[in-house]
Amino acid sequence: MNTRRAFTVVELLIVIAIIGILAALLLPALGKAKEKARRATCIGNQRQLGLTFQVFANDHDGQIPIGYRGGRKQWNAMVYSGTANQFVLFGWLYLEKFLDEPRILFCPGEQAATQSFSTPENPWPPGAAGVNVQSGYATLPIVDWGNAGAPPVWPLLEELAQKPLFADTLGQPARVDSRHRDGVNATFADGSAYWIPRRAFDAHLQKCNSITPANNAAQDLIWAALIRP
Repeated sequence: MNTRRAFTVVELLIVIAIIGILAALLLPALGKAKEKARRATCIGNQRQLGLTFQVFANDHDGQIPIGYRGGRKQWNAMVYSGTANQFVLFGWLYLEKFLDEPRILFCPGEQAATQSFSTPENPWPPGAAGVNVQSGYATLPIVDWGNAGAPPVWPLLEELAQKPLFADTLGQPARVDSRHRDGVNATFADGSAYWIPRRAFDAHLQKCNSITPANNAAQDLIWAALIRP
């Protein structure tokens, strides 16, 4: 007479426990793999954006639209100012139709809606009166645009040598925490892009707990720390 042997409750619990242990071991590895992929996409975006700046410079006597606004070096990621109702910084790439793919302005790992692509808090396309639009990246705060749509003097690409043109936003610790956490990608005037570990600039970043001209000196030190490995 044939008989069938079923799993006992204890055996089922053991199998479930093993599956749980394996899942717990695999999830961190999967998380790291996803972050590695996001970081790679981010640096790819920045390289494309760097090429866009070079094309812009070729058409504007070597000048590029980077800097900061309103005396605050932490205000260096704007595309469109809803307060002044004008395109600024990265917005010049859009305004003059150099930006074929707007997603390259945004880090794919960004969790904050205010610096993500086409969210209710950061809508796309830019240009609506009273609505600010920010990029996910920040430009080297080298020229103060004031509250105008363009600076009094445009930076020249060839004069920036080995300096970073732009990077993942570095205005406050929360800006770094909302994407890669352990560091930032930065793109340089020669078109190269590199990963910069957070330990290189974190001591200065922690001083920037608010957006104020008082943090300009700390921002200068942060950008100076974005050296290539």
